[in-house]
Amino acid sequence: MTVKLRHAFLVLALVLTLGFTFSACGSNNPEVTVFAAASLADVLQPLGEQFELEQGIEVKFSFGGSWSLAQQVSRGAPADVFLAAGPGPMNSLEEEGLIAQGSRSNLLGNTLVIVGADPRDAVIFTPESLLGADVRRIAMGNPALAPAGSYAREALQAMGLWEDLQDKLIYGLNVRTAQQYVISGNADVAIVYATDASSDDSLRPLWAFPPESHSPIRYPIATLKHADNPLGAEAFQAFLHSAEAAGVLMEHGFTPHEG
Repeated sequence: MTVKLRHAFLVLALVLTLGFTFSACGSNNPEVTVFAAASLADVLQPLGEQFELEQGIEVKFSFGGSWSLAQQVSRGAPADVFLAAGPGPMNSLEEEGLIAQGSRSNLLGNTLVIVGADPRDAVIFTPESLLGADVRRIAMGNPALAPAGSYAREALQAMGLWEDLQDKLIYGLNVRTAQQYVISGNADVAIVYATDASSDDSLRPLWAFPPESHSPIRYPIATLKHADNPLGAEAFQAFLHSAEAAGVLMEHGFTPHEG
């Protein structure tokens, strides 16, 4: 073997050794990837930081519309935990066998409200006010992509307003997008969760839909069957169900889970 060839083999061996070393070091810093509904962004990020401080496990979030996230999981996107803003997306993954058996539970609930940015008399505003000429555009999550949109459609149908409002509706990919339409002036009002309304001082709650006008708002959580870190996923779920996390969730306006 020539000197040059021997040198090349030594360099290659060194690179491989360093690669294995760095890989081993990386395994000492476990992480959990969480796909979660966009309406949870404000509260989950600080909870993730707290969990990391206590458990030493980094939490990486991907926020978006629940149906869109479920579709990504169905297509093989790597995630350990799925937290949806409604049962539909979770049911879909469960039917595909992508949820770890026995890991699903309801974490929390919410309230559906109408919000606006322009001055309006919230004392006299009702869902029927949406029919008025001063309300030209109504933003809501796309019912096909966001559970908030499905709840809004149910509520408007229950009140006999759905068909009459079709020409005014503009859809967002998720509830936060619908909220932004109002903030930016591209919509007069939006139908969002109460927790979204409280996240921006420029928004005014105008009406809260009664719970009986739509299906119960539930945020189911589960560990995914092909999770890279199932133990970390279970630990993060247990943390979110703890009294410590429940207090933070309630401070942000969410209602307690029901198991």
